[in-house]
Amino acid sequence: MTAALALSLLLVAAPAIQDAPPAAAPPAAARQEPSIANAKLTADDLVALAAKDDEWLFEEKLACRSSGANKLWEGTLIDAALGAPARKEFQTIDSGVDSDTILYLEFDGPVPPAWRKALNEKLWSGAGQPTYAQPELVGQAGKLVVVLSCSLTSRIRAPVGHFLRTRFGMRFPDKDAAHEKLYVPLENALQGKKPDPAGLEFAKAHEAELAPLSWAAFLIARIHAGNEEHELAAKAYARAFELDQKGDPLPGDGAACDALEGIGMAAYHQKKWPEAIAGLQACADYAGTLGRADRQSGALYNLACSAALGGQPEAAVAALKAAFALPNGKRFKPQARKDEDLKSLQERDDFKEIVK
Repeated sequence: MTAALALSLLLVAAPAIQDAPPAAAPPAAARQEPSIANAKLTADDLVALAAKDDEWLFEEKLACRSSGANKLWEGTLIDAALGAPARKEFQTIDSGVDSDTILYLEFDGPVPPAWRKALNEKLWSGAGQPTYAQPELVGQAGKLVVVLSCSLTSRIRAPVGHFLRTRFGMRFPDKDAAHEKLYVPLENALQGKKPDPAGLEFAKAHEAELAPLSWAAFLIARIHAGNEEHELAAKAYARAFELDQKGDPLPGDGAACDALEGIGMAAYHQKKWPEAIAGLQACADYAGTLGRADRQSGALYNLACSAALGGQPEAAVAALKAAFALPNGKRFKPQARKDEDLKSLQERDDFKEIVK
């Protein structure tokens, strides 16, 4: 079994104004392929997204909101050795008050992790999230990266982000100061080796306020998992993912994968092998739709462990093969050779072959 799940806090953005709840991201099978061609807005999209009585128009000029975004477009923000996009385009929208630009950056394959890390660090000057000086929102789906270069109060910020989320499952989560205050006691409860009981006490006292928040459900799930309350953890992880899909996005793709994997791991700890296999397969499939091969390989490895323990050796070997075939998946081979969960496979020739 792999190490404890990492807490993913990717691309948490700054406050934005929202007039209506975001649309739900459709199931992966209903989403369009992430590409510039599919992502670019049309004139009809502008009409649909604009507020009542507003008229949004396209402009030909680049109107980025920070020098970092301009440098990103020019190709000087990030060292080309980290992997330059194969294609790039922009659209500028005049909302009647401001002009804001959307940058579309498309790679021929998965976005290089080092490139994405450098983008986050350099675009926001090490702040780790948008600021008034560098207010850009960044989203990724598959091989496509989209940068919304707009002010924190821009009229296009929330509607366009929601549009891209609905089309691709791309996240543009915005922080809310009031919500952040609610998260602090839950996050603090997770700082020690064992969760602080005060975290769940706070959750119970503020149940109504926390109920619609995906990140709150996720943190509560982590607390339950730390207390080995696995059935409660599974329910809270499921709630977090449900809220994420319905419009209150988790902070990043990694957190969404964590929620699904947490459901499978809760079943694993309860030795409910069919449920563990189903939950981990769901995580692997979802990670695949997001282009997160790193998370996909980890979920498949854990699936293999559950299948081996559940008396399904063929499924276990197949999952290991799939995990090892993914980028960075081979990192699990040394662990597989000595993992007690996989002990029942050790005399099989096919197992010996794939862990060489």
